[in-house]
Amino acid sequence: MSTVRIAVLGAGFMGSTHANAYARLPDVEIAAIYAQSEKRAVGLAEQVNSTWVSDLDTILADDSITAVDICLPSPYHRDITEKALAAGKHVLLEKPIALNHEDGAALVKLGEETDRILMIAHVLRFWPEYVEIQRIIESGQLGKPIAALAARRQPFPAWSDRARQPSTTGGAILDQMIHDYDVVNWLFGTPKAVSARGVLSPRTGAYDQSQVLVEYESGSAVIDGGMMMPESYPFTTMLDVLCENGAIEYHFRAGGRSFEIGEPSNELKLFPAEGDPQVIELPQTDAFDNECAYFIECVRENRKPEKGLPAESLVALDVALAAQKSADTGERVILGE
Repeated sequence: MSTVRIAVLGAGFMGSTHANAYARLPDVEIAAIYAQSEKRAVGLAEQVNSTWVSDLDTILADDSITAVDICLPSPYHRDITEKALAAGKHVLLEKPIALNHEDGAALVKLGEETDRILMIAHVLRFWPEYVEIQRIIESGQLGKPIAALAARRQPFPAWSDRARQPSTTGGAILDQMIHDYDVVNWLFGTPKAVSARGVLSPRTGAYDQSQVLVEYESGSAVIDGGMMMPESYPFTTMLDVLCENGAIEYHFRAGGRSFEIGEPSNELKLFPAEGDPQVIELPQTDAFDNECAYFIECVRENRKPEKGLPAESLVALDVALAAQKSADTGERVILGE
């Protein structure tokens, strides 16, 4: 098996998460950790047996580097991705695909035109319980999904100063809740309309606690989320889906204020139309490891991914942007108009 050399662009929380995932993979070499400052990058590079590089052009000009993993702030996503693809690199781009539709659409078009891989890192599509929910619903055993409730709540993030700068993230209504917009799109199909109400955080001035209603042809989903919970509140997510012939629920609660802290409670339960509820036990694998391994597999085989598609990521972004608009105006937003 040939060794894939990859550079991780960004040394923050997500860059570190991805770099450590690659370090656990066989026949993968982390060729460089790119960051303008050595503050976090040097330590991360040492941790994963790599090198800190402060000049992006040096990485892009290195033909021995096959791929880059972009974990830089969202406003830079389009520019850096365009440069990386132009340099012949395969790209894994951390979500969201962009902060506005124009940039996201440009990357979708570029991904369709290039012979390189462009994959967007929507990690819930690699999270074992979410994958199982999608598999069960797609199998048809519960009939069509007709209503869903998703939640994602936590205290204000401590792992990044960018959370205080909604101009670089879009605030929780975009950056955090986009995980769940993407998942409910995965289950229900093309979203038709969005209504939202939000609380403007005095800390950031952004919608950091919101309720979003997304309408589909076959039903609807309510997504509740934000990062205004008290410090004592553990990171919590849930997804409950009502179908024509039953329901399925997933509840996750971390052992502390962030998802990776402590021993989590983690339960997936199926409620059939007849019979008793069933707890579904799944092998516990790390979703970030799964995601990075899948990307490397696509790179090694030079095949386009079937998960993390730019077009799907753009739809999730459009839901987020519609939610922001609806929260601002108090009006229901029709998508595609």
